Amino acid sequence: MSINHVVMWHLKGETPGEKDESAQRVKGVLLPLVDSIPQIISMTLHDSVVHEARNADLILTSEFASLDDLQAYQVHPDHEAAAAVIREVTTARVVGDWITGD
Repeated sequence: MSINHVVMWHLKGETPGEKDESAQRVKGVLLPLVDSIPQIISMTLHDSVVHEARNADLILTSEFASLDDLQAYQVHPDHEAAAAVIREVTTARVVGDWITGD
């Protein structure tokens, strides 16, 4: 069994370049967490390929061994610091979590 955690954001920025700058900031604070938070099994960030106003601009997919591990990640000081930066460059987010495996 594992827990999949997905977050989708709308990024600040009027132009593709500005949105890309916001995406790079998010990636810059999230991807290093793989090395500092042991509960993360995997983490990937994806740029949306369909650019419509209703679609998310950036998608995070990550995996954890248990709900306890996901919760430990969410309150970890490194994640909380990253989340503060992310809030500066995003306008909205949607989160989904589900169990896979036995």
